[in-house]
Amino acid sequence: MHAREFFDQLDLPLPFGTVVGDVYYANPTNSAIRLRIDFARTIMDRQYDGLRLAVIHAERGSLDTAHLRFDDHGTFTRRDAKLGPGAARGVISDWHNDGLPPWHGADLTGLRTAIVAFVQVSCPSLVAPRSFAMPGPWADRWHDSLWATDTVVLTRLHDATQAVLDLAEGGTYDGMPITETLRNARYYVMDMVGLPLDQGMLAEAAAVTQLTGRRLGPDTADALERIASMPMDKQRALVQAASRRHAATATPLRTSPPPARPVPAPGQAPAAHSH
Repeated sequence: MHAREFFDQLDLPLPFGTVVGDVYYANPTNSAIRLRIDFARTIMDRQYDGLRLAVIHAERGSLDTAHLRFDDHGTFTRRDAKLGPGAARGVISDWHNDGLPPWHGADLTGLRTAIVAFVQVSCPSLVAPRSFAMPGPWADRWHDSLWATDTVVLTRLHDATQAVLDLAEGGTYDGMPITETLRNARYYVMDMVGLPLDQGMLAEAAAVTQLTGRRLGPDTADALERIASMPMDKQRALVQAASRRHAATATPLRTSPPPARPVPAPGQAPAAHSH
């Protein structure tokens, strides 16, 4: 689908956005609310007629949804004018083989305007300026103490690692190999858990060691590729086992395992942890 390139070109003014697989997420730091945008399927296999937007709360579930059709926003008006009789209009498909992205020739102005209007009404906090400084006591603890001896930091990293494993498990329901999910996990941690990018990388690394059962090293890439080559159900089982091992590991501020987490339904992104 060339989703990352699509959303780069869409150029949404949301400072909290990142792309995971074929899905765009936006989530303010330390917020339980996130925006999810994916391609809206038609009744035809691997064909899409627009974007599906959802504002989701980590605890209360879906708050608002919208289906923005390409036809309604002039996305492919110019492209379709050149098509012959009988050609499908106002849609894209991911089975193209001409080397171009399926949305080639799109005018994304109308879609961008509609998405911004939706966000401003449904979740105005998503368009607030982003602060990478993360002001407040958490930032002070990070900068003024040694992170490896700070129990608050260690607990947050532990929870961030769990979030990475949840993300990897959710991706398997969408047919996404774990290597693809892990490639973007640090940004997911930054937006969903509220940790800086470097700590997101630490959470990635901890998740990889749980998945592979070995320390990071020259053979880590091969181990991950072997896992990624397995059928999705086997990848999911490995991630679930890694998640159970990690969840059972005590953290400095937690003396008992955390509550059981709901398993994401097929095609559903895992909910962000809230503290």
